[in-house]
Amino acid sequence: MRKTMIFGVIGVVLLVLVSVWIYRYAAPSLTEQDVTMTGTIRQLDSETVEVELAVTRTREDHEPHFIFPLVPGWGGLSFTEEQEKGLFRPSSVGTSYHDQVILEQTVKTQDHNDNQITKQVFSQDLTGFSVPDEAGTYKMRFTLKSLDETVQPLQNPMVYYVHNERWLGKNLSWAAGQKLDIVKEEAE
Repeated sequence: MRKTMIFGVIGVVLLVLVSVWIYRYAAPSLTEQDVTMTGTIRQLDSETVEVELAVTRTREDHEPHFIFPLVPGWGGLSFTEEQEKGLFRPSSVGTSYHDQVILEQTVKTQDHNDNQITKQVFSQDLTGFSVPDEAGTYKMRFTLKSLDETVQPLQNPMVYYVHNERWLGKNLSWAAGQKLDIVKEEAE
């Protein structure tokens, strides 16, 4: 009886230690190294910019994820109806409160110099979209409108991939950003 009790206590202690160890070292199902984004942004007219973006994911992402373009002074994300063949067009464009909170926390920790731009960008709901869960490269083209209908300079245009994951209450979420290359149109 005493041996059984000792083995039972040892078994429970080992189970707790293994559980704590697994929980402590839990990793997200998808990491920042599994996602690559490249893109360009160019001004079409005084109120519209166009973004060309390629998102490559080397692993499937079954957790909620969102892609947010962050360009201070620009918003109103929209995809055109006439997408070229081979370009991805999401079924919906919208906002995600939980993903926006993850993004805000990430940007605020990275943004040491330009607090004013951060406040301007997060003063309204951000609009974003998702790509399919499968691994692969997704190329897309979309436009952004000037938020105050005036010509806005393109300051630090970024695009962020937000991965939202929780496991047994542990937050495994992350957000990674990539600067968009600004394409200057040649004067004719």
